[in-house]
Amino acid sequence: MGNPGMRLLDRPRRLLHEWSTRRKNQRTIDTLDQVLARHDPVLLVHQMGRAGSMTTVNTLRGAGLDLAVFHTHWLNPASVQRRQEWVRHLPESRQPLNIRMSTRIAAQLQREGAGRRHWQLVSVFREPIARNVSVFFLSIDAFVDDFQQRYRRGELDHKALMEIFLEKFPHEQPLQWFEQEIGEVFGIDVYDHPFPEGQGHQVIRSGHVDLLLIKLERLNDCYQAAFQELLGVEIPRLEHTHVTEQDPAKPMYSDFVRNAVFPDDYLDRMYESAFAKHFYTRAERDAFRSKWSSAGP
Repeated sequence: MGNPGMRLLDRPRRLLHEWSTRRKNQRTIDTLDQVLARHDPVLLVHQMGRAGSMTTVNTLRGAGLDLAVFHTHWLNPASVQRRQEWVRHLPESRQPLNIRMSTRIAAQLQREGAGRRHWQLVSVFREPIARNVSVFFLSIDAFVDDFQQRYRRGELDHKALMEIFLEKFPHEQPLQWFEQEIGEVFGIDVYDHPFPEGQGHQVIRSGHVDLLLIKLERLNDCYQAAFQELLGVEIPRLEHTHVTEQDPAKPMYSDFVRNAVFPDDYLDRMYESAFAKHFYTRAERDAFRSKWSSAGP
């Protein structure tokens, strides 16, 4: 039953947390507005979702850099507009911080282009199936009505979830992200720059833009060399931020990952894509394919 007194405190605590979060978010927006107004350099963690972005952001923010660190997933005007449509019923102060930041930075880029200031971009990427499965469970309520209740009642087995995932999820997102969010926004075609095999990261410098690419699968062992090359500073440690640990769908996600077996045509679609073939070696892609071709123990 729980302690009635503790339950009475749940709502005030939730309201206090929401108020504190809004204040923190507004301070971040105020800082961003000041940076954009002064034409200062921008250090931006700009990457596909569910690829260690919060670990990257918190690591850079905790390193005592002179630059403020901002975070976006979308800057292409079409991408930003789609997200704005989702939250247009909310007052601006209650919209997700990431959408507010994307809206401001995308508008500034449209006004001035990427050549008016120095952009330092950090983009961690992840093999596409692991990334897609993670996003699917993060957003599970958008794909499955009453998911948690139906899952607890045993109404959704692995076969049913796999069918929903394959049918409803937008699988091309990680395959197209660099063309849409780096190429069309900052004018850098990452596929024109061979990714160094075995290194785990790459820095591409083009005009006013410095772009650091890092494989999530190699983040632990290459982050110091990667940030040193981009920023010229030593980052002493990673601030691991496991957002999934607080996710109520985590048990279902872990169960799905252990038991998922993907059809060959889906494995081909993901691992023979231009994205996968550019960033991952044949041996790496074969290892991913093997992982998703049979259920775990």
